[in-house]
Amino acid sequence: MNPVVDRTVQATAYAAAACRAAESRRPRPRLSDPLAGLFTPGGAAAQVATLADAGLDEVVGRTVLIDRMLAEALDRWPGAAVVNLGAGFCTRPYRMRLSGCRELVEADDPAVVELKNRTLDGQQPSCPVRRVGLDARDETAVTAVVDETGRSGEVIVLTEGLLVYLPTAAVTALATTLANRPAVVRWLADIVSEGSAEQMQTLAQRVPGGLTLFGLNSLAPLEAPGWQVVGYRALPTSRPRYGPAPGASSRTLVDGVVALDRAGPTG
Repeated sequence: MNPVVDRTVQATAYAAAACRAAESRRPRPRLSDPLAGLFTPGGAAAQVATLADAGLDEVVGRTVLIDRMLAEALDRWPGAAVVNLGAGFCTRPYRMRLSGCRELVEADDPAVVELKNRTLDGQQPSCPVRRVGLDARDETAVTAVVDETGRSGEVIVLTEGLLVYLPTAAVTALATTLANRPAVVRWLADIVSEGSAEQMQTLAQRVPGGLTLFGLNSLAPLEAPGWQVVGYRALPTSRPRYGPAPGASSRTLVDGVVALDRAGPTG
């Protein structure tokens, strides 16, 4: 019998997996995720299908970008560990060659972790995988996982599809927690603008339990705690964007993926 998973968490995790599975079935897929199809929703199937259909390009686009940026980070820090906060049903260590990764730690709701362990039992990852049940909003729990992982060396933190569910104060709190962890050398995160979050909100309300989405109107919640953007790639999606990519000429946000390093001293 499958464990009970919070309906909102369940729907978003299943929808992302459904997007990757659908993309994998295309004649010329942008990514291949043969295990994504193992995660099928229960009673919320219709709502999850609607959410997945509407968000396919965005989910696949961000996943492809993070794949590339993670590979680049592991080339720069060979032997680093990866902590994936809010990992959901991500199957990255099974579909990517991550032999250069010391350990990949996947953290999410305990019931999601239990269900994932059961579903992927017997599958062989390309690097050591450890799963931890926690709430990504729990500063103490996040600190404990990152510090434990960092005892053996450098850590790359990944948050995919997480920040859009956190209000600004929670994003700042997470950024502060990560900035205070000495082992963390890079943070990879996708960002969603306020305009995009508002546009997606109507659809999100159809998810069982309802979803509230939060976009960013500046990089301040990430930068103020001590991070600087060292890489940015715009999200290739058909949904309208809101202004140019963040850079020297503008701070207006557009949906994309950012690579963050700890900011050095100024002056």
